[in-house]
Amino acid sequence: MKRRLLTVLSVPILALVVSSVISAQSSQSDPRIGTWKLNVAKSKFDSAASRKSETRTYQMSDGAVMVHAETILGDGSKQDVSFNGTPDGKDHPYNATPAFYADTVSVRREGNGFIGESKKDGKILFTTTDSFSADGKTMTLTTKGVNAKGQPVNSVRVYEKQ
Repeated sequence: MKRRLLTVLSVPILALVVSSVISAQSSQSDPRIGTWKLNVAKSKFDSAASRKSETRTYQMSDGAVMVHAETILGDGSKQDVSFNGTPDGKDHPYNATPAFYADTVSVRREGNGFIGESKKDGKILFTTTDSFSADGKTMTLTTKGVNAKGQPVNSVRVYEKQ
């Protein structure tokens, strides 16, 4: 009887330990996890994509990579964007204030980086490729495409890990 009780009690505990280990490994294997600040001086923008500042935060939440970006655009307006950046290839909605010109994003892993496709009504507007320095302290986001108005949003944004 004691052996059965021990087995019954140890299965949920083992599942919890395995889940915690997998979650920790997932966050360690995703170089985006953490807080990143835009280095404006090292970045290049088309006018429709310009920024004065940006802070991006990537965190694991229930197995998903949640992304939050607080941006001051080139014209001085503020933009607050959140989305699920899990590299599963599925479309996830943008939550943005003010409204963002894309309504969904899908992210997939490619090598050591990631590729995100931002879409409006299912049509790809622009693609963003994430790459990382060897030491993991610099993230570069290269965006190519157009916004919903057809304006180019090509940029190379360089971020430093905080």
